Amino acid sequence: MKRLLLLIPILALLLLPTGCMDIEAYEQDVIDNIIQRATGNYTIKVSGTVGLYFTGEYEAYFYEVDPDTYGLYYTFSEFPVEGQVPAEYTFEAMVALGFFQKLTGDETLLRVEIWKDGVLQDSASTTDPWGAVMAAGGP
Repeated sequence: MKRLLLLIPILALLLLPTGCMDIEAYEQDVIDNIIQRATGNYTIKVSGTVGLYFTGEYEAYFYEVDPDTYGLYYTFSEFPVEGQVPAEYTFEAMVALGFFQKLTGDETLLRVEIWKDGVLQDSASTTDPWGAVMAAGGP
């Protein structure tokens, strides 16, 4: 009986903080922290044969949480581009995709690299006439 009486205050001390904690706020903080750590600074580098004309698009994806359902959904922005090699595009995102195509029918080189926070995530290249490449980077 004395052990039981000793156990009750110990359990009360252990369970009291749980009863006072705002679980929803805690879950939201955890999710926000995960999303913040997954977001980074991206650079897409288009290289290859200097002066090569290209066209393409890169996309920046962000994930968000619906505070009512805690469901995960994403938003994204598309950025159509065209230019000449070399070129660079810098932006913030959680996930990045790049689609690029040569505007020539010769065998010149088109290379695309996706970097996140200074670390190479993916690369692709082609020498095919009118060739196209895709590269992606993410958390």
